[in-house]
Amino acid sequence: MVSRWDRSRPDDVNWLEIYGECDPVSVPLASLFCTDPAAAQEFTAYLYVWTLGYTGDVPDKAEVRLLFPAVDHWRVKDVQAVVYHLPPVQEERVWRTALAEDLNALAPTVGLAGELAANLVPLPGLSAASTAIAHLKLRSAPQVGKDAWYVRRVHRTVEGEPYYGVEWTLPRELLKQVGTRVTGALLVQYFTAEPVRGGGRTGGALLSHARFSVGDRAPVELPAGSWPADAEADAFLALPLTVSAQGTGG
Repeated sequence: MVSRWDRSRPDDVNWLEIYGECDPVSVPLASLFCTDPAAAQEFTAYLYVWTLGYTGDVPDKAEVRLLFPAVDHWRVKDVQAVVYHLPPVQEERVWRTALAEDLNALAPTVGLAGELAANLVPLPGLSAASTAIAHLKLRSAPQVGKDAWYVRRVHRTVEGEPYYGVEWTLPRELLKQVGTRVTGALLVQYFTAEPVRGGGRTGGALLSHARFSVGDRAPVELPAGSWPADAEADAFLALPLTVSAQGTGG
């Protein structure tokens, strides 16, 4: 487990931190659906966590990105994104109602996955995946009304190389409820992949960047850098990744 953190300026009190496993193991995608129980693989997930700290007025909006390198030999599958909160929040009754609705909507899927896992022994990872997703959902801030937080899949080119990942958008009301230290996480699975054309990169780093804005003030960038989608000059926190294929040791 490794962590990295930075501020927009050396004298700034706003900060961004990311942490997670820097030596994950990838598994063949086919092994998760293997019909041979002896060859089937358990669901092995990794959690990457970010924390944004700010001072002063509550931002109108905050955005956080996690970007994984597109390289030869492995790929990342994003499974579940969350924003943590510590109950009770100011509007706890509203949040509990929204969270209960979310969990009720998720319950049939979790139950079905459990039944399938019980009946289909060759898919041992299905129940574990369902349990992990439900656990994270239970701890995540609910989406409440028009001020709901959300994520989207994004891709970028950084120094000429492709990256892909997830971007969180956090509205003012959520930030007001959870406080000046906001934490989110992404559950991922690594899969082994072989290059079709070859000659690509074999490794890289997980990159993170955040920004938030208040009124007409210039956005705060963490670390300091530019955010526009057509710019390649963003500053990033970099978490080193050394992904080994299962059974190879490297």
